[in-house]
Amino acid sequence: MKFNAFPVIRYLLFFILGITAYLQTQSGGVPSGSFQFSLTNIYYLIGVLLIIFGISIFFRKPLLRGTVLMLVIFLAGWTLTFQKTVINQPNHFTNLPQFTHYQATIVSNAEIKPKTYKVEAEINAIKIDGKWQKATGKTLLYFNREASERPNYGDIFLVKNMPREVEAPKNPEEFDYRRFLQYKAIYAHHFLWGKEFFKIGHDAPSKILEFSYKANQYADSVFKARIQTPNEYGVASAMVIGLRDDIDNDLLDAYSASGAIHVLSVSGMHVGILFLFLGWIFGWIKKRGKYGKQIFTTLIISILWGYAIFTGLSSTVLRATVMFSFIQIGTAIDRRQNIYNTLAISALLLLCWNPYWLVDVGFQLSYLAIIGIVFLHPYLNQLVTPNNPIIRNLWEGSSVCFSAQLITFPLSVYYFHQFPTFFLIANPFVAFFSFAVLPAGLLLLMVAPIPILSDIVTFILKYSLVWLNKSIFIIEKLPFATLKGFSISLPEMLLIYAVIWLFILFFLHSEIKHLRLNILIISILACFNITKDYFQSQQKNLTFHFIPKKSGISIIDGKSATFMADTALLNSSKIYNFHLKNYYDKLGIAHKNFLGLNQYANKQGVTFLDFEGKRILWLQQKFNGNLQGNADYVLLSNNAIRKLSPAFSKFQTGLIIVDDSNKRYVVENLKHQADSLHLNLISLYDTGAFSINE
Repeated sequence: MKFNAFPVIRYLLFFILGITAYLQTQSGGVPSGSFQFSLTNIYYLIGVLLIIFGISIFFRKPLLRGTVLMLVIFLAGWTLTFQKTVINQPNHFTNLPQFTHYQATIVSNAEIKPKTYKVEAEINAIKIDGKWQKATGKTLLYFNREASERPNYGDIFLVKNMPREVEAPKNPEEFDYRRFLQYKAIYAHHFLWGKEFFKIGHDAPSKILEFSYKANQYADSVFKARIQTPNEYGVASAMVIGLRDDIDNDLLDAYSASGAIHVLSVSGMHVGILFLFLGWIFGWIKKRGKYGKQIFTTLIISILWGYAIFTGLSSTVLRATVMFSFIQIGTAIDRRQNIYNTLAISALLLLCWNPYWLVDVGFQLSYLAIIGIVFLHPYLNQLVTPNNPIIRNLWEGSSVCFSAQLITFPLSVYYFHQFPTFFLIANPFVAFFSFAVLPAGLLLLMVAPIPILSDIVTFILKYSLVWLNKSIFIIEKLPFATLKGFSISLPEMLLIYAVIWLFILFFLHSEIKHLRLNILIISILACFNITKDYFQSQQKNLTFHFIPKKSGISIIDGKSATFMADTALLNSSKIYNFHLKNYYDKLGIAHKNFLGLNQYANKQGVTFLDFEGKRILWLQQKFNGNLQGNADYVLLSNNAIRKLSPAFSKFQTGLIIVDDSNKRYVVENLKHQADSLHLNLISLYDTGAFSINE
């Protein structure tokens, strides 16, 4: 297999390099003027390169022609990403003066949260100094469920005040939600509690999307009416139409631990299952008549896009539908040997539409999984050829799962810091039941009004879901079902991919040089991990975490961590997963100890800590007296002190730390008092977490 046989892959790689180069220049959103001069120069440079390209064709210089073409594609990737970055538009609301009101149109389906409806909205106009002017840009809106009806796609609202910029992460290694939203062209959010908004009209920006969202809501209502058990309804809604609002946390954890979490997000796997199922059902059409292949292709692609509409045209399904549409077209015109070119064309088209999909984890995993299946599965399938059809199907299913998992697991570990040990056991069950769940779910949506037929389909769907969930729970309870609590760096991930690739080459060609090089890379990885393990075993630090409206500190001693907080916080897995997990994984924490504050505070709500010779005083409830003595650090929680004088008049400290359990106005007053008294004071809301390292 020669690389020259896949020219589109070369174009795609240089286009990706151009996108990546632009993304590296960004730092939380670049103002429009920052790159204006550079962009103008790039347009001139592209023009010059195109002239050189024409000259190279005339003088028949293939090397020069290829080099220039790759440079043009690289610059095209950079330029397109710049143009698709909405904050570079001068009329984006973040580039305009402060405003008092704005008009916004809902541009997404409502996501149901415990207390709010979460939607995306496009700002159309803003009011500055009593005058309206046009504006652009998306914001997240959170509507109070008790004070408002569910907002629908196309609803237009008049909103008072400005949306607030999404804040950067405030704890070490915390998930960067701000960057995640910026990659989706969202730069702000606004919580609406009932008095600051008013619905003024309805005008759907896209009739296709409006129909798609209504179809999505209809499908959800069918599942809710037909499947009464919560776990089965939640999985049906997630698997078939992509709504995960009603999935129980325990069920979600079970799917995650068994390596089947991808089944709960409508993505490439679901479209792939539907693609294979349709091929099995309608495959006979290809052999009928002169235009059998064309009719079959048209039918398959039409059903795939119909399914995409029922899922609300989510980005993951759109990407997968485009990818499989290209695969089907390539197959129809007998281009199977160029499947990699077909995949590259689909990826190039998708990235031209939205370059920011490149940094979407789902996009990366989908294409890697397909590449793994296309490349590895044929070789693995030849290793064993069982005569028994049941064993043969099980082997083929397992080899498909293994091919996809092998190619995607380094990237999954890099992002999610865990690895499902029994994925080879879980995925065949998932694939088997998914082949029943997905078609049965779609069929139910079509036959729901027909009494007897809909009952039969509901029975098949419900018990397929029951057995799917049972198999997942069984696998989750196996010992060492999931390896957790570790983190790998980008270089480590790339080295692991090198190891996998060299093993594949050795498996295919049996050349000892691949094995020798692999041993060298594995030795480098081992040395790197031994060194990292040593430094982690010696680490000591104390971190005052920023936790919204709460208090919490981590004391790290080697590979052990003690987290101190109030009992309610300790019992919140959501708080741990969002604010602490990545930090502990990065430090290689193997032993975690969670301690309630009430165990160590005295009657006055005071806790004394000693960390490597440094004294920490933690005040957790109202304190009216005068502090005596000294401490290196003082942590104030729950509005313990409102006046620094006289509390600190006879007390010496190097730094006063105010966490987010204090009311905002109290924090502002303390900051002003500290300035006048010449005391060092920081607010974790302003600075983020504060660490003491040894």
